[in-house]
Amino acid sequence: MPTSRAAFTLLEICLTLCIGMVLIMLAVPSVAGLLAEQHLHDSYDRFEQFANRGRIRSLKEQKAYHLLWDKGGVTLEPVVHLKGEANTAERLPLAKGESYQVERVAALAKIAPAEWTFWPNGTCEPVIISYHGPFGSWRVSFDALSTHGDFLQSETL
Repeated sequence: MPTSRAAFTLLEICLTLCIGMVLIMLAVPSVAGLLAEQHLHDSYDRFEQFANRGRIRSLKEQKAYHLLWDKGGVTLEPVVHLKGEANTAERLPLAKGESYQVERVAALAKIAPAEWTFWPNGTCEPVIISYHGPFGSWRVSFDALSTHGDFLQSETL
C-alpha cells in the first residue's frame, strides 16, 4: 500500500519565490520614498525649532534677534551686542549636502542681506525659506505674526 506524502513540488516553490521577489521589488521604492519624506520632514522640524528659539528669545529677553546666513550655515544671535555681553549665538548644524536659503519678500532693498529678524514684540519679517538636501527640497512661507510655516513646495529625490 503506497503512503501519501504531503510536499510541495519544485515548480510550486519556484513560483512562490518569484511572487515574493516581485512583491519585494514593488515595496522597496515605496519604503525609500517614505524614508526620504521623513528626512525632509525632520529638516523642516529642525529649522522651525531653530526659528522658534529666535522668536522666544526675542520675547523673553525683550531684544531683537536675527538669523544670519553665511557659507557655513545659519546663526541665531542678538541684533545688537552690548559691550561686555557674553556671546549667546547659536548655530544650526547642517549635514553634508544641506543648505537653507532665505527670501525676504517684504525687503525694501533690491538685494537684501541674508538675515531674518525677530522683534521683541513677537513678530518677525515674513520670509520664504528654501531647503536643499540629499533627500530632496522644500520651500516654506513663514508668517510675520506667528512664525508659522506654510509649505509652498516639497519634492523628494
